[in-house]
Amino acid sequence: MQHAPAKTMVAETAPTFLSQADLLDRALFVSPKTRMLASGMAACCDPADGDLRASMDRLFAMARAGGHPPVIIGAIPFDTNAAPSLYVPRQIEEPSLADWQAFGFSPSRYAAPKITDMRQTPSPTDYRRAVAEGVQRIARSPLEKLVLARRLEIELDNQPDVISLLATLMKRHRASFVYSIPLTADGDREAGLLVGASPELLVSKRGNRVFANPLAGTIAADPDPKRNARNIADLMASPKDRHEHAFTSRAVGEALRPFCRSINVPHEPSVLAAGPVNHLSTVIEGELSSTDTGILDLMLALHPTPAVGGVPRAEALAAIADIEHFDRGLYAGMVGWCDENGDGEWAVTLRCAEIRNRNIRLMAGAGIVAGSDPDAEFRETENKFKTMLQALGLDAKAI
Repeated sequence: MQHAPAKTMVAETAPTFLSQADLLDRALFVSPKTRMLASGMAACCDPADGDLRASMDRLFAMARAGGHPPVIIGAIPFDTNAAPSLYVPRQIEEPSLADWQAFGFSPSRYAAPKITDMRQTPSPTDYRRAVAEGVQRIARSPLEKLVLARRLEIELDNQPDVISLLATLMKRHRASFVYSIPLTADGDREAGLLVGASPELLVSKRGNRVFANPLAGTIAADPDPKRNARNIADLMASPKDRHEHAFTSRAVGEALRPFCRSINVPHEPSVLAAGPVNHLSTVIEGELSSTDTGILDLMLALHPTPAVGGVPRAEALAAIADIEHFDRGLYAGMVGWCDENGDGEWAVTLRCAEIRNRNIRLMAGAGIVAGSDPDAEFRETENKFKTMLQALGLDAKAI
């Protein structure tokens, strides 16, 4: 369903692959329909802009003035008032599928890393308490759904091989949105990368066609096909998960409807396999009413969806601020690209890691509704962490 960038934007080339150091000056975004390698960051967002639309307008103006491709690529935080990591590249390549399939499979120059230190925020016990508090808030207030996240901060004995990490994500998660976005130094945290494989399309737009693929409702995947089929059947039959998914698919459809001449929101979800987990999934497709509607209009109308925030939105965001006690940063924000014509493709920033030398920051969340079980929600976050832990070659049981 997703669309590749217009051919006027990129050329089909052999990639100029790619050392680990190169990634600090390159952005990568690969989906089932898009293969984008953006090189040489000609301009980036000024944190002083303070307004996302103004920041993007300024970047497009700089691209035109500098003769660069009129494309922005990068990541936007969960809190859209915070500084984004957005860039105008000097060059955009569209490596061939064969190039991507061969990408990164030379022997690693890095020893397999081991965990030397790990901090969990909140602790497992405190996360379960937070879920219980969320259930209580739902029972006594207009709040119907709330997404609560956990953060893992891991120190390794050796720098991870990000080239091999990206190759592994591309191989294991072919239906996902694989990305690598440069991160500038942040206080005492050195420059690094945001790397991930999100299964969830927030929105894509090409011309007057718009697509979204909200996910909500999750169960563990199983390598045994028969057990996995039973898990999927249990997920489809779960009142809690169907209820949680309905919030999200309905909200996405309602947010897009004012922009659309026609829109199709299926009544029944399907199941999307996403590595260690299976998700309930609804593919939404619409035809826009106006050619003046740009991808940013749609992004701002949708974000944050109930898949990462909750229902109602304002009450959920207030509860997250009260309960989580940490800044989500780029996690659960938006990652992708757009052009000056208002076309683009943005995924929800999930299954991701901030990698700064030997320090790794991971986040995962679970949707809380009436009747949510704290132990089950904790296990859901553990399963979601496995995408990046396993791709990094780390022991998922360590958490």
